[in-house]
Amino acid sequence: MKLPATRTRLAVGAATAALAATAFLAGCSDSGAEDEPTAVETTTESSTEDEAASGQVEVIDQTHLLLATAQDTLEARGLTVEVVDSTGQGRTFDDPTLWVVVAQEPLTGEVEAGSVVTLDVRRTDDPAS
Repeated sequence: MKLPATRTRLAVGAATAALAATAFLAGCSDSGAEDEPTAVETTTESSTEDEAASGQVEVIDQTHLLLATAQDTLEARGLTVEVVDSTGQGRTFDDPTLWVVVAQEPLTGEVEAGSVVTLDVRRTDDPAS
């Protein structure tokens, strides 16, 4: 059975577009070697190794971030995180994705590994003060 010329052109056009998209995406992908570190990973690993060797850890400002993100970042640097309800209500922090950091002590600088960083947080649905 022979397809009409218009349908044939559409099928060839669609196949050509799919082939071009595949070639484009293949050119955009990495070399396929998943075990090669990128420049960003190398820099991060290098600075973390330097900090571990010196016993000092850089504290990064986590204000305006979700508590979950802030905790993960600071704990990954070898710091201890203490969380305080900024309203003074003493609420529990069962779901750290519902809380945002409004203040931090210390805010930045270098501290000993294992030091405590205090995060003052409020619920994301609390009225902004």
